[in-house]
Amino acid sequence: MSSSETLNNEDLLFAMQQRNLVYNYNFLNYSNKIVNTAVTYGHPDGWVYQDQGTDGLISFDPTSNSCMIKKSKGDDVMTFTQAINEFPRWTDLILGKTVSASAVIEVPGTLSCEVIFSLSDGKNISSKSVYFDAGETKEINISLDVSQQASGLIVSIESSTSEVVLYIYKVYANVGKVALESLPCIVEGTIGERKQYMSTDIPPAVELSLCNESVELSGAYTRLNSFLNGKFGIGQNGNSLLPDMRGYFSRAWDNGATIDPDAANRTALGKGTVTGDNVGTVEEDEFKEHTHQLQFDLSGQIPAGTASPLASINKALTSDTEKTGGAETRGKNISELYTMKWA
Repeated sequence: MSSSETLNNEDLLFAMQQRNLVYNYNFLNYSNKIVNTAVTYGHPDGWVYQDQGTDGLISFDPTSNSCMIKKSKGDDVMTFTQAINEFPRWTDLILGKTVSASAVIEVPGTLSCEVIFSLSDGKNISSKSVYFDAGETKEINISLDVSQQASGLIVSIESSTSEVVLYIYKVYANVGKVALESLPCIVEGTIGERKQYMSTDIPPAVELSLCNESVELSGAYTRLNSFLNGKFGIGQNGNSLLPDMRGYFSRAWDNGATIDPDAANRTALGKGTVTGDNVGTVEEDEFKEHTHQLQFDLSGQIPAGTASPLASINKALTSDTEKTGGAETRGKNISELYTMKWA
């Protein structure tokens, strides 16, 4: 249903008991933002942006608090999508159900354009093509009866208008005949959040272990892949690698404080490319430079018989102390399971 006028109270009450299936629906989280002399936002967490043309751009507009997309030159199709079925037992919740979605979009500037908003489950698709005049803001509403044989559920915004700018304010979806913005998200917390446990070696259903060999994310984790964005390496299928944290201690990011005097020399973890004073980098074992005091008595002599006496200490010769201690330097510690949240 496309408008609240066709709904009854029962439909509205049912929708009010659901959860928003869209993560980061109002674009608060930009974990891949880079802050230098200028701020580069990149894509928002959880979302996948594709535009094969030239001079396309995705960012954040702080004035309007919207995800800003500039379509590339030419007629290539820009897609902005999220797999909103990525949570445990999603089939129990949405197969055979009606899912409704809404998007609030503005087309600033002087260009008009066509925008396609859609829901697809691998079997069926519900889409609406809307024409925007320059400067116009619209809310687009769609619903899809999800197939019992659905392979997923994708919400998508598309446009092929050359160089048009879109401000996407919010996108939300839920089970029911009307989409409600005020619902809590199906994802509790933040995707990409690291957690730790000391009483189990099995991660919760919504988290993945970081205490295994680094592996490539499958296509079932596109929202987490959007967050990681290849920071710890890219696998053969083009998806991000999970970091391998086995045996590592954590340390707060130095961020220019020089508490970590060697922060500039930090190396990448695994197959990653991020080095230096940045989050997610590694330092190997090392002792702080130091000396030990030795006491010598240079007045003693070694009897030499009929020859001249010799000094008891020959400073030109060196020796080592006997080994002591274990295989590494460490503080008292408790072994814990490190995990990363994906849903």
